[in-house]
Formats: sequence, structure tokens, C-alpha cells
Amino acid sequence: MPTIEELLDFLASRGIPDEWQPAETIESGGGTIPKTSSKGLVRSSTNEIIEVGAFARIMAQYAMRDRAAMRAAAVLGSLALDQAALAHKALADLRQRVWQAGRVYIPRKYVVSGLQVSQGNGRSLSIAAGVAVQGGVRMRYAERPNVIAVPTNPGTTAKTYVLSLTNDGAVQLTEGSTAPEGGLGLARITVPAGDTGVTFAGTITDIRTVATPSTFFPPVLPETTVALPYPMPDTDYHILLHVESASDMGRVALEVAGKTKNAFTLSNRGTADDIVVRWVAYHPAWR
Repeated sequence: MPTIEELLDFLASRGIPDEWQPAETIESGGGTIPKTSSKGLVRSSTNEIIEVGAFARIMAQYAMRDRAAMRAAAVLGSLALDQAALAHKALADLRQRVWQAGRVYIPRKYVVSGLQVSQGNGRSLSIAAGVAVQGGVRMRYAERPNVIAVPTNPGTTAKTYVLSLTNDGAVQLTEGSTAPEGGLGLARITVPAGDTGVTFAGTITDIRTVATPSTFFPPVLPETTVALPYPMPDTDYHILLHVESASDMGRVALEVAGKTKNAFTLSNRGTADDIVVRWVAYHPAWR
């Protein structure tokens, strides 16, 4: 049996359009085309019989059957795609409006005194002596001159680094505009384009969070803003919080301080540090 590709190629080579049927069975234009000994084809638009021979008639019958099946499959496939698109839109609305989730890291690190960053010898940086609270404990640091070197920048655009301290006091210089998770940010270092000399020619910006704890109350630190992946219809949505880890799980005291359509803010009223929270925002009245 010839393949559908062979049938279609054959019919195309004879210049036969899609709207045709065998001459023995066709009805068109209100009249019946009589049976003929030619076993030909007829154009439905003009009732013109085309002599193509018996073998071509058989091939045409195969082609009509397979073409009809292909068209039916195309219609069904189109309907299936439409239904899939509607389902995808409904799921997208569910994710965007009804149920959104994410992860947020909330530090509680601050400088009590000192720990200013200054330029040392050549390309090095120095850190003054000082006291900080990080990892839930109070840390005292001695002066550390020329503690770390600033990388050169042979490129054509400026680079930004952040100098920070880990909970065990190690100094780290990481590329980016904020301190990495677990780091107490002290300064933002900007290295201009083409700075490859033996002496650092960039700028040092103080980013310390300075606070003084009292005897009875911990200091109130800046709140954490959590951006929603998709805006909510209004602010009547709820937020669920699950604390995955912290420096001291018993000293976590989180509360939702505010909500907008695009974000919400969290305030840590406890003294735990390095809090990792999984959050869910959902709208109960979404339609």
C-alpha cells in the first residue's frame, strides 16, 4: 500500500486540488454526477471530471481517507491544545493570585562599636577593633591591619565587593552589593575599571548596621521586605511562616509588620540570628 506522502505527492503532481471525490459517488452543485467507465475524479467546484486512470482512482481513495483522518486529528489536536491552554492559565492564576511561596533569610547581626574599614598598605584593607553581635552572641575583635587585599580590575566596568565577617570572625570579600548569608557586612568596596595599580584607587562605603543594646531590651533592627513573585489583587491575603533554621530556635519571634500588593515585611522581635524562613502567601477570597 502506498504511503500517505506518496499519495499526496502523486496528487500534487497531477494538479488535483483537495476538494475532489471519485466520479462514481460525488454529488455536487445539486446534481448527481453519473457513474462513468473512466473511473476518474471530479472537481467539486466545477463538476469537471478528470481522467486519471483506475490506479490513480485507488490512490485517490486512499488519499481521501487518510486526508480526512488527518483533518479530524488536527481538529481534535487543536481542541486539546485549547483545553491545555485554559488549564495552564488556570494554574498560572492559581500560582500568581491564590498561592505563592518562597524562602527568605533574616539576619540579626549588628555592630555595637568600631569595626570601621579603611585602606591599608597598597591594595589591602584594614579593620578597626570593635564589638559586634552575630550568631546570637557578642563578639569582641582586635584591630586587624592589612587583613585582606582588594582584587585588581582590568575590565572596562567597575566591580563591587562586600567585606564581611563570618560568625567565627573570618574576614571575607565577596563580589556583589550585599553580604552573603551568614556574613556581617562592614563595607562596600567599589573597584573602578582599569584599577590595576599597586595601590587601591577605589572607594570604601560603610554599610555597618550599628545598634546599642540596652540591659533589658534588644535593639530594633530594620525590617525585612519580601517581594512577591506576582502582585496580589489586594492586601487581604494571609501569610504562613515556617522557620527552617536559626542560631537559636527558641529565640525566634517573627511577625508580619506590613503588607502591600507587591510585598510584605517581616520583623524579628527575638534575638535569634541567621533565620531561614519558608513562607506561603494565599488569598482566601480569590475568584
